[in-house]
Amino acid sequence: MKFYLVFICLPLFSISFAQKSIKVTYEQKIIYSDTFFNQLPESDREEFRTILSAPTYFELTNNGDGSLFKSVNLKKEVIASKEMNTATSRNMGTIFKPFKVRVLKDFINQVIIKSAEVEDKEYYLEEPFSKEELHFDEKIKTIDSYTCKSAYTLTAANDTIQYWYTQEIPVIDGPFNMQEIPGLILSVESKKKVIYATKIEFFDKKLQLETVPVNASFITDKELNKMKLEALKPTSYTDESGMKHETYSIHIKADK
Repeated sequence: MKFYLVFICLPLFSISFAQKSIKVTYEQKIIYSDTFFNQLPESDREEFRTILSAPTYFELTNNGDGSLFKSVNLKKEVIASKEMNTATSRNMGTIFKPFKVRVLKDFINQVIIKSAEVEDKEYYLEEPFSKEELHFDEKIKTIDSYTCKSAYTLTAANDTIQYWYTQEIPVIDGPFNMQEIPGLILSVESKKKVIYATKIEFFDKKLQLETVPVNASFITDKELNKMKLEALKPTSYTDESGMKHETYSIHIKADK
């Protein structure tokens, strides 16, 4: 038994010694129900369905001391209004702005710093590493030539989130806040969402992570929720030519 343990550990030691950083590209697809889209104005539903059904992309950079998980290739989408313009009223359409994700993990101090945008202003929230109730089973599958083990957790909404992770890459990390799975997460599966790695890059140098700005504004979850509710309220102003501009937001309940 002792010789078996030494045989397993030696290759991992040699790999981790040569590899100082890793970068993983993830693709995410979310499945929305018809009930979700029925909350939207009927005239815009198909446009929203097209936008929201498209995959989103993320990048995870890990240098050993920490990691940064962030969204990439974000862009605003404009849905043109189908209303008739008048001499006193002109509908400029609906602007869909994707949610920006930025999660910085500090493995030394065991804290997570997340960013959030409210009305084009960026705020930051800091929280300690948390622990989920994970269950490990005996399932095994291969993802891009890597042997992956399985772990899962049960949500309050009676959904099962399954994690497929490999220990053939000496990194303990994954998408979003996850830092407890004993390996590198290559796929996350649930009823409504799937996230999977599409590219893995190795570096023999320590990559520098984007840091939090010196003048960053830190807030609490309670403060963030209050600011989001304020941002949903309609706003209006009159420009120099005397034309009145009005904006309003729609709060859409997530699928359960």
